Amino acid sequence: MKTLVLVAAMLILWCLPTQASTVAYWRFEEGPANGNVLKGGVPDGVFYPGVADSSGNGNALSAWTEGGGAGHAYRTDVPGDVISQGGAANNFSVQNTDGYPGMFTDSAAMRTMSPAAFTIEASYKPETGGYRTIVGRDSRGAAIINGDLAALYLQVQPGNAVAIQFADVSGDWHQAVSAAGAITGFPYPDSAAGHWYNIAAVSDGNLLSLYLDSVDDTSSGYQLVAQTDMTLSGSPNTALTAGLGSGADWTAGNWTVGRGLYAGGHGDRAYGLIDEVRISDSALTPDQFLSPLFEPGPEPVPEPSTFLLIGAGLGGLALWRRRRYFSS
Repeated sequence: MKTLVLVAAMLILWCLPTQASTVAYWRFEEGPANGNVLKGGVPDGVFYPGVADSSGNGNALSAWTEGGGAGHAYRTDVPGDVISQGGAANNFSVQNTDGYPGMFTDSAAMRTMSPAAFTIEASYKPETGGYRTIVGRDSRGAAIINGDLAALYLQVQPGNAVAIQFADVSGDWHQAVSAAGAITGFPYPDSAAGHWYNIAAVSDGNLLSLYLDSVDDTSSGYQLVAQTDMTLSGSPNTALTAGLGSGADWTAGNWTVGRGLYAGGHGDRAYGLIDEVRISDSALTPDQFLSPLFEPGPEPVPEPSTFLLIGAGLGGLALWRRRRYFSS
């Protein structure tokens, strides 16, 4: 009897989904509507914990300025009213208040992290444009293929492809890039004509996968839009680099929301609205992704954690010259 109980318990544990460690989760719920992400009176470009980390790890996010050229403001335009994982209400997103948005972290724990596996999730309602980095990681010199590249980009590229790109600790560059036209941007300032997308990038150390959920298409859910077999790169270690360098207005290893870095300069601004950004230090399965829903309802049916992926397009290795703007 004891043996049967033990076997049953082991089967139950084996069937439960593995829960990842959330490193940071920025929900942008501070508000109020149309209020600026606060800076607490500190100078522009100096870190201030204006956006709370809902993971409880204390990894807050800072705006560069309080409104104005490099700031963000809270909007009631959201990808969904409630979050499927946990059922929390979703009241606000953030939108750039001018042309130089760029939120950033200043956490020693996040700056030095070099996970063997990771997941990055974000909701984004993009403006039209070129390179739009939703989540980035500051660095210069970590990628052998091109030293001007930063450590990581989760972005929309020219032609409206979606991409996850990063340098590993060995200096090898990995990317998974969707087909062109995967998303549609809105012409500024007509955000009402735009579309929300939920995006998830996952590295399990061997496969780099990119998922996209078009919020307007309620029947589709997250779809695999790109996948790369990183073992083909020959890299001895595909863990995410902690970054190299540091500049006058950025520190290697810090994470950014709403901008990227190229050749040591802030750029690739993610114009539009951003919500529900979560970083985990393990590879989530699609049933564990955040999924803002327009109305509360039953939990979504979990997708299988292991499945055969056929016909996924591999991202090309072409590197594009990025737009560089003046410092934030």
